[in-house]
Amino acid sequence: MNERMQRILADLKARQEAGEHMACPRCGCDTMKPEIYTNALSRQADIMVCDDCGMSEAKLAFMGNPMPLTQWACFKPRRPDGDFKAVTGEEAWAEIQETQLDYLKDVFTAWISGDTQDDFAEKRIDVKEHCKGLKEIWEQPFMVTYAVRDGELVLRFRMNNGEVEVAHDVTGKQEDEA
Repeated sequence: MNERMQRILADLKARQEAGEHMACPRCGCDTMKPEIYTNALSRQADIMVCDDCGMSEAKLAFMGNPMPLTQWACFKPRRPDGDFKAVTGEEAWAEIQETQLDYLKDVFTAWISGDTQDDFAEKRIDVKEHCKGLKEIWEQPFMVTYAVRDGELVLRFRMNNGEVEVAHDVTGKQEDEA
């Protein structure tokens, strides 16, 4: 279990012990009973889950095939509000330059320099949580994609003489609707 997962579980446990009503950390549904200790104690983490998830965990444990923690709803990226599906690629590019590009350059620089101890799957989650409208991030070659009105905006990164260069283009143009 990585540091991010430990942080999330510790936060969830503290919130549960404080009596906060929340969705089930495992399935993400609003099925937790108001009295937290009347729910099921997870077999995989020291937190409460809904009764259905508790039953599911018991069955999967009996079969020797527990659901990985990485598949729990609480570990899925929390997407920022908004996307770029209603604007053109060029309009999205203008906003990304103002709000996300410096962050993405820093991520790229840390990744290629090996300064980050995180694996790329963990870094992918962080980037998706930070960048509005991001559809996907790729490691080789390092690039990100956004869904836009006229197709898909693709940003490609490379290092050239110590400087990060970014190329952008819109691919997969969709036909205008009649």
